[in-house]
Amino acid sequence: MKRRLKGNRERASAIIRAVSYFFPVVWLVFETVSPARAQSLLGRGLDSTYVKTFPGKLTGRLYLSQKYTSFVLSTPVIPSPTLRFKPNSSLDLGIGATFNALTLNLAYGLSFLNNNGKGKTRDIDLQTHLYMRKWVVDGFGQFYEGYYLAPRGNASPGPDQYYLRPDLGIYLVGASIRRVFNFRRFSFRAALVQNEWQKKSAGTFLAGFQLYYGIMRGDSALYPTVLRPVFPESDVRRMRFLKFGPGGGYAYTYVYRQHWFATGSLTTNLNATFSKETFGAGKLTYSTLRPDLLFRIVAGYNSNLWCVTLGWVNGSVSVITPIYNYTIHTGNYRLTVAHRFKTNPRLRKIVPETIKI
Repeated sequence: MKRRLKGNRERASAIIRAVSYFFPVVWLVFETVSPARAQSLLGRGLDSTYVKTFPGKLTGRLYLSQKYTSFVLSTPVIPSPTLRFKPNSSLDLGIGATFNALTLNLAYGLSFLNNNGKGKTRDIDLQTHLYMRKWVVDGFGQFYEGYYLAPRGNASPGPDQYYLRPDLGIYLVGASIRRVFNFRRFSFRAALVQNEWQKKSAGTFLAGFQLYYGIMRGDSALYPTVLRPVFPESDVRRMRFLKFGPGGGYAYTYVYRQHWFATGSLTTNLNATFSKETFGAGKLTYSTLRPDLLFRIVAGYNSNLWCVTLGWVNGSVSVITPIYNYTIHTGNYRLTVAHRFKTNPRLRKIVPETIKI
């Protein structure tokens, strides 16, 4: 049994290493060209009294960002604590630019700032949020291994230590697409890409579809051994799930004196959910309907030359079975300072205003 568990762990680590070489290149290309597909990202069809665009100008940005994929486990069967597993994610320092149909961001992880007492997390976190004129596309490809249990002292050897699970792995891939109905007066890009300016308050309804596939796994039971007396005897070691379904929501930007703003967006999906739990003694499969949430919160300052934003994007994916409740939270905190520059006419000819397919 130990040999098989070790082999499974080594295969999972090999997959993460392979993904680390291949996917960043694909994601870089995807983020570079996708935001402008199938429609213009500039001022066509806009109400210019609400949204100002900057055609021909380059938006450069410097940002601090921290991505995460956390995991929450609980049980409705008996009274027991809710377990919150978190990764020891690094803070990223990045630079980027947006010009017409082209957006490029590059970041470097400041791993030396990590708290060593929280263990080591091996992760490939590929998140993209594409804000087009009429559509918003969110993509996730997340592969995490190595978690700690919060808060400090919970199931750990000492009150000042964290309980560590280097074998715990969370893997999630998926995407969602949503239609922006009031696209003539509302701009996600003003708050989240910084290449537009929302000058008046406006909101919009959203509607779309999402699809996710995920795995939560460990070499042993997902809950700590010392907590076994307060958890069910069914020692779940692996959960696999597939979720898909329609959803809708609303987004609104409040603008104060044209320059100061706060943007909020909330969408919910009602998903058909198919899951399989693996225990030491066998497997169980389920099919249910489950809602999931995604929200975006951004606040900041915008003008002709400068844009400063502080944002948080968070998505929750949940699976409920008769024995356990599972929730994966994925998100990104980001502080951005952006400046708009005049560009050379030659660059305007090289980079198109829109890319069509």
